[in-house]
Amino acid sequence: MNQERVTVLVGREGRHLFETIRDPRIAVVSPGDGVETPDLVVLPCGQDRRFEQLSTMTMPETLRASVASGATGVVLDASPEAIPPKPDINNSLHDVIRKLGLSSRHCVYVTANWYFATDYLTYCKNAGIDDPVRVLHHDFWVWDSVARLAEDGERTYEERLSAFRARPAIRRRRFLSLNRTPRPFKIVLLLKLMHDGLWDAGFISFGGFGQDGKSGKPRPTAEQLTTALPAFADLIRELEPYIDELDRYGSVLLGLDHHGLKRLNQKLATEAQDLPEYDESWFSAVTETEMLARPQRITEKVLKPLVNFHPMLVFGNPGSLQRVRDYGFATFDDVVDESYDEETDPRRRFDMAYAELVRLCRMDDRALSDLEQRTVDRLIFNARWGLTRFPDIYRAQRDTALVNEILTSVRGRG
Repeated sequence: MNQERVTVLVGREGRHLFETIRDPRIAVVSPGDGVETPDLVVLPCGQDRRFEQLSTMTMPETLRASVASGATGVVLDASPEAIPPKPDINNSLHDVIRKLGLSSRHCVYVTANWYFATDYLTYCKNAGIDDPVRVLHHDFWVWDSVARLAEDGERTYEERLSAFRARPAIRRRRFLSLNRTPRPFKIVLLLKLMHDGLWDAGFISFGGFGQDGKSGKPRPTAEQLTTALPAFADLIRELEPYIDELDRYGSVLLGLDHHGLKRLNQKLATEAQDLPEYDESWFSAVTETEMLARPQRITEKVLKPLVNFHPMLVFGNPGSLQRVRDYGFATFDDVVDESYDEETDPRRRFDMAYAELVRLCRMDDRALSDLEQRTVDRLIFNARWGLTRFPDIYRAQRDTALVNEILTSVRGRG
């Protein structure tokens, strides 16, 4: 299996895992390339939550026959998202397989959701489904970021190491907070910083609200925030008066001056890997895509501090720091109370992480410099690992293993 060529046909538009897979066996082709019977056809569906768009597509007859015979396997790829395994999602998954004339024996469903497979199999058992689809996990945005890091890792590492060693003893701000998208709990964190007078303690990237002629997501009401985050209702009531102030703050995106841009394009917004604000602050406050009650996923957001010589606090799902450690990075439990990572209640986890942010913000530069000196070996290790070794060694092994899992799944069930 390791020496074979594996042709992957991209069956529809959308981000998919094979964009960033490093496996010499893989050859990605498009419909216009003349490959009628590929080994695999990948159908991106990360933005197609209930498969409405996918269910209306048609396959060329030759490809359909190859899929029906089992000669071509099908990868239903939702890995850019962490869609939960709710009954309606599971029903839709089986519906689209039937509508496309596929066999679950020759399909895999790939997701970023860590627990999808377990819950889905329970659903299938209770629903009397004897032939479930094989579910595989892939941290799409982690690998996407790593693929970019691998492009010039050694040079980047040496440049950032020199910049790290030249960082001033007195810095302009305490922390850096990226993630420009105004998701509900990101908004709550920003409102809390305003309430507590800590806004100016950080370099904060924020995309602003999109109303009154401005682009972006509309400004939420307190009621809408509470609906999205019911466990935070008490805090949202307290912070509601600051929504107007946050709206007036507008859009402030870090990186524009640094890159000589009038607007931050999506590629640079996703990477944000070389901002000078890292050198003028002491740590990062990472706001992940979700902050839920169960371990769900991590994204590229947790890698940015690690490859920029920053310790970090993560406002995300439980188990996020453990996942970071599973990827070979070191965290900072001797200088930060990281027990929040084990707390399943989102409200409590937020408070625990925020308490650490406040504690660090109240330290003077000398105390923060002492903490940095205690962790300097780990800061250097993380940057070296993330920029030079993780892309070339660890990722290559994981990529090969994932491709092997896909091929075994679509070929090995008769």
